Amino acid sequence: MLTALAGCSAATDAAPAPAQTRPPSATASAGDGAGATATGSGGSAAVSGSVAPLTGLSVTAAIAQRPAVAVAVAGSAPVGLGSADLVFAELAGPVRYLAIFQSAEASTVGPVTSTRPTDGQALSVLHPLTSYDGGTTSFVSVLDATKIIDDGYARHASLYSGGSGDPTVSTAALAATGRSDGPPPELFGYRQPGDSLASAGETHPTSVRVEAPGEPAEQWNFDAGTDRWVQTAGGPRVSAANLVVQIVSFKTVYISRKLNQTAHSALFTGKGAVTVFSGTAAGGSGGTGAAGSWSKPGIAAVTNYFDAAGQPMSFEPGPTWVVLAPAGTHLAGG
Repeated sequence: MLTALAGCSAATDAAPAPAQTRPPSATASAGDGAGATATGSGGSAAVSGSVAPLTGLSVTAAIAQRPAVAVAVAGSAPVGLGSADLVFAELAGPVRYLAIFQSAEASTVGPVTSTRPTDGQALSVLHPLTSYDGGTTSFVSVLDATKIIDDGYARHASLYSGGSGDPTVSTAALAATGRSDGPPPELFGYRQPGDSLASAGETHPTSVRVEAPGEPAEQWNFDAGTDRWVQTAGGPRVSAANLVVQIVSFKTVYISRKLNQTAHSALFTGKGAVTVFSGTAAGGSGGTGAAGSWSKPGIAAVTNYFDAAGQPMSFEPGPTWVVLAPAGTHLAGG
């Protein structure tokens, strides 16, 4: 049985700040300061040569230099998420997705949804071309105050299909606008073959059930044939090399004060509890899992993931799915 995730310390909003970077080979411990880039024992990537910054997989030099493209998605039947390098699933009732593409493209992604305050906090460090459909004036202003490049529907309607209200978009069309701040930084430390996910507390689960308060339960099963975690219930059928269940604080934001319409928005900066599920470890069966902590001092810093001993976790090269879940979320499995 997996351990239930405890609540985290309250996160706070952070104003945009100049990006802080370190060389990709730099490592961080749980006591390091803002801007640290966590890398595992295998270094910044598990392969040599050009690698995709958001997956750690070998790619051509041209692909490695692509900018990131981010799309805000909602709805009960989202499309295109399976091609993303990285997805943030915000359990905000209903779930919202921030799908980030860099090494691969998707011809149709959607339904594209409105922006929320979480988006700038999660995306600023990636400086992506960002797709969304609407949002309150204050939400759009908050997003545009970060390092993203605004490719929203209101300003670039010709890039979208279906018209305003659940449109779809092609990642190639977004990238073809020609505006770019270059490729995103590496977000995770990737392990070499034979290395482990964590230095302490590593388990070998074959399935996990994510039970968040007020949300449909998500079921993820480990597929030994592909060495991936596959979502089989509670969301779109997708697979990921790494599944991250990250406990964050949520705040209530107004969609319309006049109509008293509110929504929940995740606070993506701060620190808290996390459980990471990854691929098979050497000599093990099933996947791997480890509980620990996360830390993101501000929106200009990458998120660091530490194991129970305070050491950086080493992710499996491949796509990553991050569940932004509220306190009280319970994990069960075997």
